Amino acid sequence: MRARGRRLTLTAALALAATACGDPAPRGRPQAPPRSAAPTAPPARSQRGDGGTPHAGRQDDAPAGGQGDGPAGSRKDAAAAQPRERRFPAACAGDADCGYDPASGRCGADPRLNRQPPVTDQGIVCYCDAGACALLRVLPVPCEGDHDCAVAHEPRPHPVRATRARPHEKGRPCRDLTLSTTCERTNICTLHRHACPGR
Repeated sequence: MRARGRRLTLTAALALAATACGDPAPRGRPQAPPRSAAPTAPPARSQRGDGGTPHAGRQDDAPAGGQGDGPAGSRKDAAAAQPRERRFPAACAGDADCGYDPASGRCGADPRLNRQPPVTDQGIVCYCDAGACALLRVLPVPCEGDHDCAVAHEPRPHPVRATRARPHEKGRPCRDLTLSTTCERTNICTLHRHACPGR
């Protein structure tokens, strides 16, 4: 009995000594620290462009045949849609046979074409030259006075700028001349055709 009491006393003393020395709690398997999540790698881009992010400016994305090129059939349709240039007969016997076609910008001997009035300061003249209709385009001639203007008789009468070789006309209308020019308020040379009896 005494030996058993000594063992109990010794066991109790050892337990008190362990508590006083700060013996840690019963050892168990320590918990592992939380593992940080690995960064997610971005999805790999497809080299062919299918299923991945589309690549801007890739030559593979351009339509076949170059940028903006349509099929050959559409080109033929566009060419067929353009109106064909109308051609009129040009043979003439006089200026009255010639008219102007605004669509083609030419003169022709067709009664449906526009007959142009005589030119005064600018415009278009359709005349007959060597049996064929010809075109004369008269541009406005700027001036500061009558002395800057003159009359050109060829190929048909129209105002031009006066020069030493072609000075401004002088004389009386119907007595010395039937055509004359003046510098109007618009500062453009203007041709005058004088109605002279017997001429």
